[in-house]
Amino acid sequence: MNRLEAMQAVAAARSDAAVITGPGANSGLMYEMADAPASIYNMDMGYATSIALGVAMACPQRRVLAVEGEGSFYAGSTVLSTIWRVRPDNLVIVVLDNEVWGTADNSEPTATAYGVDLLSLALANGWDQAHVHGAEEAKELGDLLSSAMRGGGPHLIVGKTDIAQDVPSSSARPRLKRHQLDCAVLMRADLSGDG
Repeated sequence: MNRLEAMQAVAAARSDAAVITGPGANSGLMYEMADAPASIYNMDMGYATSIALGVAMACPQRRVLAVEGEGSFYAGSTVLSTIWRVRPDNLVIVVLDNEVWGTADNSEPTATAYGVDLLSLALANGWDQAHVHGAEEAKELGDLLSSAMRGGGPHLIVGKTDIAQDVPSSSARPRLKRHQLDCAVLMRADLSGDG
């Protein structure tokens, strides 16, 4: 699957979930496909999943979805042990892994290009096999995500995407049209019921 197909599956499964996206193309695509008040886009590298964990713990009745690329996720992957320790039922993490950093011309390999297995990393941090999922095709990703969004989390879903069919380099990718501070204000209002 390519990133566009993967993000279409993510957008279709979002429903009313609060969403935090990592930096780059995933943010612009989520904004274009499934924007909603409870969205924070372009969270700094390594922090989208950590912020999603905080939101999931603060709002246990709301589904929370983190969407990151593998480079950003791996940079903050120490959060995996904390997530498994506190086990928020409402948290789903989607990592789209194309094995390259999404900046510039999409040619710099990430750790997964050299054999790092993010699913095994979760298992090494204590997660059980029932909460760790891999997807190679968009339908498979959509089905896994729809199931995970029903609860029983936390869930980690790693979707392998094909760089050869990816969205354009950073200068040509979709861009959101909302400042991150505005996103935070809108999310707070939506989650508190003041929106």
